[in-house]
Amino acid sequence: MSGHACNARSGRARRPAARYPTARRPAARRRLWPAPLLAVAGLLVLLTACTGTRSGSTATPGATSPTSTTNKDFIRLVVPPGPVQNGNVDPRNDWVTPFEEQTGCRVDLVNAPTDAAVYADLTKGIGNSYYDGVLASPTVAGQLIGAKAVAPLSTSGISGYSRVSPRLASAAPEVSGGRTYGLPYLWDSYVTGYAAGQVKPAPQTWTALFSPSSAKAYSGKITIPQDPITLALAALYLKSAQPSLGISDPFELTSGQLSQAENAVQAVRPDIGTYWNSDAAVIGQLGDGQDVLGAVLTHQLNEMTRAGLPLAGVPTLTRAAGSGPQVAFLYSWMVTAHAANTKCTYQWMSWTTSNYVQERASAFTSAAPVAPAACTGPAAANCAAYHMSSLPSARNIVFQHLPVTGCGQAGGCASYASWEAAWKRVTAAAGVPAAPSAVASPG
Repeated sequence: MSGHACNARSGRARRPAARYPTARRPAARRRLWPAPLLAVAGLLVLLTACTGTRSGSTATPGATSPTSTTNKDFIRLVVPPGPVQNGNVDPRNDWVTPFEEQTGCRVDLVNAPTDAAVYADLTKGIGNSYYDGVLASPTVAGQLIGAKAVAPLSTSGISGYSRVSPRLASAAPEVSGGRTYGLPYLWDSYVTGYAAGQVKPAPQTWTALFSPSSAKAYSGKITIPQDPITLALAALYLKSAQPSLGISDPFELTSGQLSQAENAVQAVRPDIGTYWNSDAAVIGQLGDGQDVLGAVLTHQLNEMTRAGLPLAGVPTLTRAAGSGPQVAFLYSWMVTAHAANTKCTYQWMSWTTSNYVQERASAFTSAAPVAPAACTGPAAANCAAYHMSSLPSARNIVFQHLPVTGCGQAGGCASYASWEAAWKRVTAAAGVPAAPSAVASPG
């Protein structure tokens, strides 16, 4: 389950030592960018995917920066396109070079544009000894922990660990079996996005998407993620609509509960117009009114507002999120089990918690920082959009994590393979192309 997508690459030009994965997400089902939005499309590709303009101060990092060292070693980090910028495409977006200059550590960014590509790179071929760290989605984080491809963190070795919100640091994707494996980097949330001028009354819960009677009112103009995460969102709807099912955590479903979630999606499948797999698909479809309602990420709503799209086709931030439970999506730094250079990797992780990085990464991606102290400058607006100040006490947030058979439910839970099979049945019935298989980089 991946919350961000991009079909272009970022990162430094390839060095002889590294080769990059070639897996790609499937093409969107419908036309993404109508002619009237081409100018805005260029801006949004810059903002949400691979280039963009860095906002905020260009001052050198402050006291939270790593100390200088003469260590000249490389660290090779597997990352999705976008969240980590090193100035290769736009020199104004670069929080890798300052780290290299201060520490003497050299960073190779290896872009893997899908969860499948990330998992393949770290578990097949030479991946289990070639890479030092990974920026993982909640699903692939759980998979890598299960495969013993990542090591538990020594949090005392991360000087900025205490800067991270405790609510995020202890979230399900970061902790497994009582041990910490992940360091939060950025977070996002799935919400109900809608065109305020066309969807009335304003949707308040996931019922607007998954109740057949509600969905029918906007038939053909609904968008949902092309990802098993949609089954979890349907489970949240069922949690309130059918409390007798006994659903608690939407990522810990019995086989019967998973079947009910699949049935809920299948029931509204005739009304779904788009299965999105990229920011461009969401912004293009909602932006020009082809879709008016959907399950989207908050950063996508932020991008539409900042791009100045017509309000008739844009959900306004203050009215775009329903009051029902939100699913939070965390990107996490992890250290590989056989990392050759843990010293530089831990220095890198400390660096990513600094205001210098957190503000810039948040401004660039429109996601929220994980360090409350970074809610200043270019990140302040995002912190407000994500209600960062209320995060410690929020009770309506569920953190996305890998579904596993061992859970709190009596009799166990459905495996992620069962989730994938259920989602494959949904998309096959809808005629949505399956994602291509991923292979490991040759190194």
